[in-house]
Amino acid sequence: MNEFLFSDFREVSTEDWKNQILKDLKGSPWDKVTWETEEGFKIEPFYRKEDLPEIPRVYKRNTGWNVTEIVSSESELTNLPKKGADAVVLVATAENGKSSLKINTAADLERLASLIGNLPLVVSVGDKTPSFADSLKKLISSHNTVLGDFDPYGSALKNGELGTEENSIGKNFSVLSGTKGFAGVGIHSYYLRDAGASIGQELAYTLSWGVDYLNRHLDAGVSIEDAASNLWFWMGIGSDYFMEIAKFRAMRILWTEILNAYKPGLGESLPALIVARTSNFQFTAYDPYVNMLRGTTTAMSAVMGGADFVSVLPFDSEYSAQQELGKRIARNSQLLLRYESFLDKVEDPAAGSYYLEVLTKKLAESAWSQFQDIEKEGGFEEGLKKGTIQKEINTRAEKKRNALATKKDILLGTNQYPLPSERHPELKNSLEETKEQITNKKQTSYLRLIPVRLSYEFDKWRNLTDTHVASGKKLPKVFLLTIGDLTMRKARAGFSSNFLGCLGYEIIDNLGFASVKEGVTKAKELGCEIVVLCSSDEEYATYLPEFAAEMKSQLPGSWKLLAGYPKDLITQAESLGIDDFIHMKRNIVEFMEKAQTKWIGK
Repeated sequence: MNEFLFSDFREVSTEDWKNQILKDLKGSPWDKVTWETEEGFKIEPFYRKEDLPEIPRVYKRNTGWNVTEIVSSESELTNLPKKGADAVVLVATAENGKSSLKINTAADLERLASLIGNLPLVVSVGDKTPSFADSLKKLISSHNTVLGDFDPYGSALKNGELGTEENSIGKNFSVLSGTKGFAGVGIHSYYLRDAGASIGQELAYTLSWGVDYLNRHLDAGVSIEDAASNLWFWMGIGSDYFMEIAKFRAMRILWTEILNAYKPGLGESLPALIVARTSNFQFTAYDPYVNMLRGTTTAMSAVMGGADFVSVLPFDSEYSAQQELGKRIARNSQLLLRYESFLDKVEDPAAGSYYLEVLTKKLAESAWSQFQDIEKEGGFEEGLKKGTIQKEINTRAEKKRNALATKKDILLGTNQYPLPSERHPELKNSLEETKEQITNKKQTSYLRLIPVRLSYEFDKWRNLTDTHVASGKKLPKVFLLTIGDLTMRKARAGFSSNFLGCLGYEIIDNLGFASVKEGVTKAKELGCEIVVLCSSDEEYATYLPEFAAEMKSQLPGSWKLLAGYPKDLITQAESLGIDDFIHMKRNIVEFMEKAQTKWIGK
């Protein structure tokens, strides 16, 4: 078949491909087209059959996945199967304390479970899970698959306390184990992603977390088969499409290897049970409709990577947990993957892709190395107690925030292509809740992980403009004074609009002015508080003195900004009273704080 298809074409060697790429690079080095992942390994621009690594088979319990609906109020349980849901998460212990779903008794649980037919069920009652063990196991007869979410370490990460006595953890594991179709211990590794952990960190910590729980089962007298059957993984999904696919595949491969180390063949007979949930770390509050795209691509990553259950957050979840449109789109995005792309028909859709196979192998090797380091230091529990796990995640999250603030990383609608006219004064409540979590100094036994969106700092300063306008006050105006070289003034005006658009101010662009005086006069007529001079570095030497003089004369109280950072003119510009410089290396969050303090007030 291959000979018939390709015999008429000359074979192209890897060396030929590389030479062609080098030719197109026109003297730039090969490193120009390679990239380094967050985990520290390099990725080449292309891979071929000879690069295909030998990796173990990716084992999965069943083909396809369950479209999973997270429910926190009884009203949401109506007609879920007709709406496209295959499985339901009943949340009675909402992370934000806003769940109205009450599960206090076995009767409460049975009544709610009866409202969703025979759909597979995840029951989130947290620390109370062991007390519902018998009731949860009874539901197997009508729901086939039932999952409880007892997770002491997850509670420690989220709340700073285990939520149960440490010496009773093994006993509780034992109470929950031993029933086919039921798994009572859920490892909430999405907590790590929501706090800013990297893909490799989530993978390595999840493996160590799982090993610790396996050992606790064994110490309590539970067989390794029952221990493995009693564990399931609640993982996060980020927006790095290919890396997330590789992560789920690597997780399956590595967990198989771990179980086989306890008992040969166990990993193949009991593949990991994975529930995947989109992480809101990279969901944005501003331009929330982009979250529809994020939700769809993250769902596709989880599906192709081999998740058993997939839950997509509503695109507008930052504003309300009860938005039916957002929930409907979240479900429908997965239904499109099923009925339009047929991704449920293949056990491992990513298998055979040279790039994804290499990525899976490299990520698995990197995560395994991190996992071994954690084990050498005493394992997951020890890292949790010392706080090293939490600190490493916080360090990684801070690095991501700095990359976003300096535009090394892009988040659409936040630091790239923001919509200045968009207003969300209602976001203030959510921001205040996040601030309260960050500043909470309550002493706890374990260092907590705070789930703070990547865009939080941008949102915090941007929202001051929204509340300012909502109170009836004047919106600050930014005037782009474009002059001189056509290409440079247009480029710098565009960059400045993008940069200053993060503040939500009114931005007035212009086609260009014959003189600086004419531009400043126009800015004065429009009552602008900020004027940005947009031209080329070479022409700034001529325009700067006039710009400073005209601003001092006509708009003495307004800010004078320069688009760019002409090194030879910085000292002169500062001596002339230029207030700031808009350029690629300027920290946007720092600038936003400075601007809002000046023009809006903290």
